[in-house]
Amino acid sequence: MGSYRTLTLPLLSLLGWTLISAFNLDTDNVIRKTGDANSLFGFSLAMHRQLRPADKRIYQKMCNVLSNFIFFSWNLENLETENKQNQWMGVTVQSQGPGGKILVCAHRYQRRLFVDSVQELRDITGRCYVLSEDLTINNTSDEDGGDWMFCKGRNRGHERFGSCQQGLSATFTKDYHYLVFGAPGAYNWKGVVRMEQKNSSLWDENIYDDGPYEVGDEGRLDPDLVPVPANSYLGFSLDSGKMLTKRGQLTIVAGAPRANHSGAVVLLKKDDVKPSMMTAEYILEGAGLASSFGYDLAVLDINGDGWQDIVVGAPQYFIKDGYIGGAIYVYLNEEGAWDKITPKRIEGAADSMFGLAVENMGDVNLDGYHDVAVGAPYDSNGAGNVYIFHGSPQGLKKAQVLGGQDHNVKLFGYSLAGNMDLDRNNYPDLAIGSLSDSVFVYRARSVISIEKTVNYYSVIVHLCCAESYHCKQMTTFGLTMSFFPSLEVKYSIKVESERKKLNLPSRVIFNPRSANDYESTGVVELKGQGTESCVTRGLRLQETLRDKLRGIPIEVSVEILKPSTRRKRQSALPNLLPILDTNQDATTLTKVQFIKEGCGADHVCQSDLQLQYKFHTREPNRDIFHPLPEENGVPILSLSDQKDIALEIKVANQGEDAYEAQLSSSFPKSLSYSAVRIQSGVSSAARCLTYDQLIYCSLFLLSLIFL
Repeated sequence: MGSYRTLTLPLLSLLGWTLISAFNLDTDNVIRKTGDANSLFGFSLAMHRQLRPADKRIYQKMCNVLSNFIFFSWNLENLETENKQNQWMGVTVQSQGPGGKILVCAHRYQRRLFVDSVQELRDITGRCYVLSEDLTINNTSDEDGGDWMFCKGRNRGHERFGSCQQGLSATFTKDYHYLVFGAPGAYNWKGVVRMEQKNSSLWDENIYDDGPYEVGDEGRLDPDLVPVPANSYLGFSLDSGKMLTKRGQLTIVAGAPRANHSGAVVLLKKDDVKPSMMTAEYILEGAGLASSFGYDLAVLDINGDGWQDIVVGAPQYFIKDGYIGGAIYVYLNEEGAWDKITPKRIEGAADSMFGLAVENMGDVNLDGYHDVAVGAPYDSNGAGNVYIFHGSPQGLKKAQVLGGQDHNVKLFGYSLAGNMDLDRNNYPDLAIGSLSDSVFVYRARSVISIEKTVNYYSVIVHLCCAESYHCKQMTTFGLTMSFFPSLEVKYSIKVESERKKLNLPSRVIFNPRSANDYESTGVVELKGQGTESCVTRGLRLQETLRDKLRGIPIEVSVEILKPSTRRKRQSALPNLLPILDTNQDATTLTKVQFIKEGCGADHVCQSDLQLQYKFHTREPNRDIFHPLPEENGVPILSLSDQKDIALEIKVANQGEDAYEAQLSSSFPKSLSYSAVRIQSGVSSAARCLTYDQLIYCSLFLLSLIFL
């Protein structure tokens, strides 16, 4: 058996889920396709698009096509050698992408021997077909046709290949060079993964060593070389990547959901020595008995570091007495060092089968990070939900929840297909299957960023003349987006929002005056990518302005009204309203600052207030004060000959000017407050107000005496 490393790692649990408002998958214009009743239409999905002009409706003997979704039924069979009844044609459907090939499999296809005799034998070998981009078999193509059945003719019986079930999973490698097949029933259900290609042009160039490659060695067919035990179902799920273990090295990622009773995911590569063998490089083991770890999986770059990451579904994960039903495990690649990775676990609700389907959506919001859809078909009492996660430098972030209850179906989210732009707006869309014979297509809305800039004819206001100050502010809106050439947005300019919450009057009003003293609204058209539109509004300071220390806040926000009516119709599908980028701040805040003399260039005063106090006696009927005697630094008051007591407070500022500084003092009721004296030489702007036993004084470098 090849050398590999088995990883059983501690997990970080991310518990709980809160329903999230929609982001950019549109829920108002969902496309629904319905198949025949009880046909399992939607059991598996693939998005596909032809590049050359062709009729979108193609009917052949062998297939029915509904829009971009393929459901196959095969009627032609040789009853002497095969049985196609109940073969589950379409259990797997894969597309290479726009203009590429299509792969469709029937994992219950049977080979027959000694038909109509008592010795009749049947082997469930499975079979796959490759079609051209127009959903037909091109006889001149090496790949096209149904000869993809590698278990045919091999040793029979469930210990070997009699229950092979090839095609339960199948895929194209990311470099489009190979087809990869899973046969989870081979070798007593250990399972086999096979990678191969057919290209006679290679043979013409005398290249004969490009596969096929197989776990267990295609030449020796040795079950001891399979890196998982019996009943593991290796090949139940498949994906591939070329930035998983080494840069540029092709790696096949295969799920084995019953390995060691909990599940495993095996990272496979071409063997360095044996030319027809695939060997395990790493094995990721599931945590949790019967969790079905590896039931489905996806390879994608979540955090944008260039290395591909893995998301693994474990739909039957549970915690005893816990409200948990399924989980996904997120492995963020550490430059190929899989033995150093601690996966993060995201859990679903009880009985939801969260993680039954896991799909790479591509970059659905065009933020530079790939996104993931996760099906939980038994969530919400069996209606089903699909959970959308956005990639980010920190990993996956919850983004959106799509619900089957909105469509009155059951087991919504049983299958998923994504990472293809169907309506050609540059954003990949998502298809969701159910076990209610219905498929739903959610199109991605364009995500736009609107830069909001506030400029002033004068950014600052002088304190000396604030009461008579008039200014104008200009707000500029800049549009960053794709697809929509123009857009109408409603803007809102708010002033003094915090003072409004406190029921305080605004220090400024709009000029000309608006219906709301705190807000001015309107509509502006943004005419295209990179263009700017400006709105100018006047502001006037109120008279008798008191608060001149704090800047005047101005907040600008926008919301989308509707797409431009001048947009050209691009397809028969209804136009989708774009959505604002949630990663961008919804509101831009700017403050108009007052000029404060004696402060730095930034108009922020770095003051340093220092306070000194001393108790005095006062001569009768004269403002002549003498310090109280002290013992050990404590003033001593003699009530026999001291009827009046005075508290002298001196405040000095050793730093920049201090504006709106105040001193508050309170006295016990045993002392009867008399008056306050402001010593000579202190600015006349210093004032004191009294409220019973409380005294508030505005401070300019001053000295106070309380009597």
